[in-house]
Amino acid sequence: MQIFLHKVRQDQPITITELVELDIRKEVPGLIHLEPVRVNAQLEKQETHLFSVQAKQRTKSTLTCSRCLTEFELPMEADWVELFTDVEYMARETEEQDIFLVENQTIDLFPFIREACLLQIPLAPVCREDCQGICPKCGINKNVATCDCDTTRIDPRLAKLQELLKKDEDE
Repeated sequence: MQIFLHKVRQDQPITITELVELDIRKEVPGLIHLEPVRVNAQLEKQETHLFSVQAKQRTKSTLTCSRCLTEFELPMEADWVELFTDVEYMARETEEQDIFLVENQTIDLFPFIREACLLQIPLAPVCREDCQGICPKCGINKNVATCDCDTTRIDPRLAKLQELLKKDEDE
């Protein structure tokens, strides 16, 4: 998605709505599908050589739950604002604010759209908050069925103590 600066006037913002295709499946484990991202962007001239882009984007992704391994849909929405300039001395990167340099009088919004999508995807996606996952012994999805597997874990450093406790109970 690109915006050309020669179309911008001081008194009128430019509004662009576009569908952007992103293929980030190789970068995001568990991402099965990402629908095209609908982006509504508005470019305004703030002052001489300073431009502001306000964008709203939304899409849906299909992810694999990190606990139970089922597929689920996650709606994703993001709002962001970035500043751009077409003169090199105004471009800067600080903790409070970044002003990006525009090359060839064209603002490329693709990296910002991509970044906003990547930030919306959870590191360990979960289909629902109370997802119980799968049984480590039999592999059954605990959200669908129950099992009688003993999944209590004992710290190997305390295993001997456990044996002594069992020995005392048997006597």
